Amino acid sequence: MKHTAKGRIADGDGASTPLGARRVQSPAGHCSHGISERVYWAMSRLIHHGWTVEQFGPHGWSSRDEAGQQHVIDARAYGFGDPSLPLHVGRLLAHLGRLEIAERTAAERLITAKLRLHMPARKAHPADSRTAWFLPTGQAQPCAPVRHAYWAALTLTDDYGWQIANVGAAGFDAITPGAARVTAFRPSRRCVATTAATLANLLASMEGRHITELADLISAHRRASHTTLTAAVGDSR
Repeated sequence: MKHTAKGRIADGDGASTPLGARRVQSPAGHCSHGISERVYWAMSRLIHHGWTVEQFGPHGWSSRDEAGQQHVIDARAYGFGDPSLPLHVGRLLAHLGRLEIAERTAAERLITAKLRLHMPARKAHPADSRTAWFLPTGQAQPCAPVRHAYWAALTLTDDYGWQIANVGAAGFDAITPGAARVTAFRPSRRCVATTAATLANLLASMEGRHITELADLISAHRRASHTTLTAAVGDSR
């Protein structure tokens, strides 16, 4: 998994603390746990695309994209209606800042620990999985159905380690970790709760040109991930 996190996190009083300097503790409440899970999910979508987290706190966050350009998001700049993941992180952090100090601190610790441990985010919160988030690229954005399916596919590849192939209107094939054979995933009205079922059902409703565009995007992301991983391994020698 290609998580990269470095820098410092911003405390509620505006001070900064190195990432990972705190010990992980259980969240003080379910609310803080839910927000921290959503913050990390959104951050990890960007991290999978080569972004790095520099610092974050209840007032906002800063990061750098794959090209090295810095993005500073004020948590007060909500940008409702704009399906931007960096802005979404800012909105969630603003909500985090309204929690009790103990809950907020626990949530920040959990997010920091996950960044340090390169943990997979797994399945998105229902409110987040229904949104067709913009792709973190400077190129023209695909249509909403393609973006929606793209993030479902990347949850399977980046977070669950699946290898996806043969993407089409009839569904897709995948090799799951530990499996010796390819499994076919087809649209179904009976199974809609899983990410794989979501992707298969989305494919059944998409136009052919959009399916082709989606397949190209998935392949491009897989090649970029492999290149980044190879470079990282080479640098460590």
